[in-house]
Amino acid sequence: MNFVETVRNAGIIGAGGAGFPAYVKMQSRPDTLICNAAECEPLLYTDYYVIQNNIENIVRGILLAKEQLGAERAVFAIKKKRQSLFPSIEKAIRDAGGGIELFALGDYYPAGDEQSLVHDVTGRIVPQNGIPIQVNVVVNNVLTLLQIWNAIENNVPVTERYVSVVGRVKHPYVAVVPVGTPFSKLKELAEPEPGTVLIEGGVMMGRIANENDTVTKTTGALVFLEAENPAVREKTASFQSVTRFSKAACCQCTECTVLCPRFNLGHDIEPHMIMRTLNYGLDATSAVAQAAYLCCQCGVCSMFACPFGLSPKRVFADFRARLKEYTLPAAAHTAEPFNNARKLPGKRLKARLNILDIDVKPEFIGPLPYSGPFNIMIKQHIGAAAQPAVKTGDRVAPGQILSNVRENELGTPVHSPTAGVVTEITEKFITIGSES
Repeated sequence: MNFVETVRNAGIIGAGGAGFPAYVKMQSRPDTLICNAAECEPLLYTDYYVIQNNIENIVRGILLAKEQLGAERAVFAIKKKRQSLFPSIEKAIRDAGGGIELFALGDYYPAGDEQSLVHDVTGRIVPQNGIPIQVNVVVNNVLTLLQIWNAIENNVPVTERYVSVVGRVKHPYVAVVPVGTPFSKLKELAEPEPGTVLIEGGVMMGRIANENDTVTKTTGALVFLEAENPAVREKTASFQSVTRFSKAACCQCTECTVLCPRFNLGHDIEPHMIMRTLNYGLDATSAVAQAAYLCCQCGVCSMFACPFGLSPKRVFADFRARLKEYTLPAAAHTAEPFNNARKLPGKRLKARLNILDIDVKPEFIGPLPYSGPFNIMIKQHIGAAAQPAVKTGDRVAPGQILSNVRENELGTPVHSPTAGVVTEITEKFITIGSES
């Protein structure tokens, strides 16, 4: 198999949370490759421990990807606040013969957003509703690049990932967790405070989850917060209440627009205008409404900027779900003159969210002690629906393909994290039990 086929067959997707199949990016011809190690969300140490434990192989993965892409430049982008990792990163780069730049990012949110990252590193602005390759850049998460090395050098598929379990818990930790592990097992070890709510993925952009959900290849974190936390309230409020409060309280102060990362890159998005469109019942196909396709759902407008705690983020998501067609014009973008000054400091965000007191470094515990059963999602990527490749009663080996898409479709296989027996297949899950 060639490089692209190996990456595809290993089931590698964007480990930062998007889940886009990595093999597609490996067919590009950019001039710049960026390793995204920004660790965007507050409280998380997932990327931190990925780097601390695997830096030599991450560097090898970057160089393999750089060679495959034909990129002239490779950049390791990481926040300056992670300076304790810099000596080991620099040593690994030197030992590998160089060819990678270390780029220190400010501690702002959302530093890990692809478009903000591309502008910070290259000065280029990705076109609105576009992707980095349109400005000759490919961005990969640091764990994705580690997985690429492991696939190319060792032919190892993705069956596990690093997960932070943090928040209002007695024992915050980071573990290496097999795909298909129930959240209840991770919760058990963390011992969250009574009455907390579980968020998968991060305080700002994550979703409310429950302990019966299971780890996928994009599960980077579980965060436990009190029900009255602003981030929890924003995610759990009914859209009816979002609409009602908006009509009662939005004063069109424009603070949501002033701090919007995409607006500050020159994109045609103004969160205060989407609130006006909602409040006055304007046409959902208007240019303002179509800006829903430009929203990255970072939550800055909702969880920091708005003095009344309103949620342009939720309104954009609703408009996007209702839009059937859109005609966003191509445009040349220029960043706002005060773009850098408007970046949201991470510490101020954590203070606003009332989580400064739990901003602690969690313990790394290594492989999570769990032997099954595993409920493995059949589809874990952006793209075509996957189909089961096994039947109930089949015995499977570690790394065996459980589900896949057709060769000409966008998608990747999902592999078994363990040896065992297929005990159940549903529309969404394949359950693997003990061999005995």
